[in-house]
Amino acid sequence: MKNAVTFIVEPDTGKVTVEVSGVAKGTVRELENVIGKGTSVNCGQPVQAVFTQPSPKAVEDDAFSIWLYDLYHNSVVDGPGRRSVIQVAGCSLRCPGCYVPQTHKRENGSLVSISSIVKKIVASRPKHDGVTILGGEPFDQAASVAELVSRLKNLGIHITVYTGNTIDTLIGRKDKSIDYILTHIDLLIDGPFIRQLKKDAGEYRGSRNQRVISLSRNG
Repeated sequence: MKNAVTFIVEPDTGKVTVEVSGVAKGTVRELENVIGKGTSVNCGQPVQAVFTQPSPKAVEDDAFSIWLYDLYHNSVVDGPGRRSVIQVAGCSLRCPGCYVPQTHKRENGSLVSISSIVKKIVASRPKHDGVTILGGEPFDQAASVAELVSRLKNLGIHITVYTGNTIDTLIGRKDKSIDYILTHIDLLIDGPFIRQLKKDAGEYRGSRNQRVISLSRNG
């Protein structure tokens, strides 16, 4: 994008990232006079790129963070194959009878850098077939999850995301971060958990109302 200034606000920390492209130095100085001089970081906006290994800066230096409850490996129930699972902390939906009510409060997790998560995923990559992001509710942290999805997808990793929202609700929010996630993941398991419908729910699902939606451009 040419001649653009993009402001990105992290909802959990209040941190502001300003991305500039093709903008005169005088304009940058004027921005600094208004919001103060900051620290230079990599591009703050999710971008499409293709590479096989993350750059050292992408792994070690990070201005982006996410509320994380747990990160574990070798799951065979949270998506196709053997998965590494990123379990976020915080859920505004709080379905009655939820299997993991301990993930509902953000303070039960920790605010960690996205780069540290990517580093652990890369270290275990030979042992898994993809990554699953669940919660909690991932779309409560849409901007952070979009950044995480961007980095994982740049590595060619298959991504599954669970949400208690329906895909129609998510699309209806017209949020750029949500739209980015939905257009860059492979599978979405959507819908709230309904305790009365948990019997015979089927593969990967907690209750029968939930849907396994393929979003991969390869079908």
